[in-house]
Amino acid sequence: MIFITTFTKEIYQICGKNLLESFIQSGNHLEHQMYVFFENEDDLYTEYYPEWLIEWSDKPFFTFINLMNYEYENKKIIPYIDETLKPLINFTNEYSSPRSVKWFRPVAAMNYFYELMGNTNFSSIDADCLFIHPVPNSFFNEMMEKSNIAFLGREKFTIMRHGGYAADGSYVHTNTVPSTGADKHTETGYIGFNFNLSGTGDFIKRNFNYWLTGDVLNLEWKTDCHTFDATRKELDLNYNNLCDPMGEISPIGSRVIEDSILGNWLIHHKGTIGPILYSKNKL
Repeated sequence: MIFITTFTKEIYQICGKNLLESFIQSGNHLEHQMYVFFENEDDLYTEYYPEWLIEWSDKPFFTFINLMNYEYENKKIIPYIDETLKPLINFTNEYSSPRSVKWFRPVAAMNYFYELMGNTNFSSIDADCLFIHPVPNSFFNEMMEKSNIAFLGREKFTIMRHGGYAADGSYVHTNTVPSTGADKHTETGYIGFNFNLSGTGDFIKRNFNYWLTGDVLNLEWKTDCHTFDATRKELDLNYNNLCDPMGEISPIGSRVIEDSILGNWLIHHKGTIGPILYSKNKL
């Protein structure tokens, strides 16, 4: 399996470095590869390894690509979307604000990878994930054999169990509330794409085009999670919702990766990036 992820220098320092280390420490580098689409704030359009990634340059299982240099229809697509959409999104809440353009990065990385590698199966993961055990390729073959896409859809949760970090660092249950529309979007911390079935590439392109055409502006919430869900409703493909076995009550803190079949080898440290970047006006 090829995994892809995205991060800036700051996200790398917060959690991305831990992700890369865990990929090796868990032994997943022996069977899998990872493509990292990075954004280097110190030199946005560099063609070289930034100094903060040099230590990984001799690792053949990692490929680093500057996402800011991605050109689509003769435009550097990240700054184009930033400049085009940011002025058009008013602040409503954390899911809809001028900062929403930041959520275009993982969508662009998926489309970029698809352009580079064609019909190659891959999994997209968030930078605040950690590998904890090796996972065989047979796992992905079984999970996605009959599905274009494996994902973590929360639309069936009617009860949300919220969570937070205790003083000792443990993650604990804080309260239980009925779910609202804002709770029901897909968790895009993991998405698996199977190109052995037709239509998977169409999904990636339509998700990308939600941003390129401005269709994202017609959605109530404007994130990669919500364009993913809108695309899923449009395209009649085969989907494997890994949250279905969980029923109607969410895991604590909606930590759906850990409570799904992915949890045997992957964990998701939700809440490690957002609060830090929000406090610095960077998300």
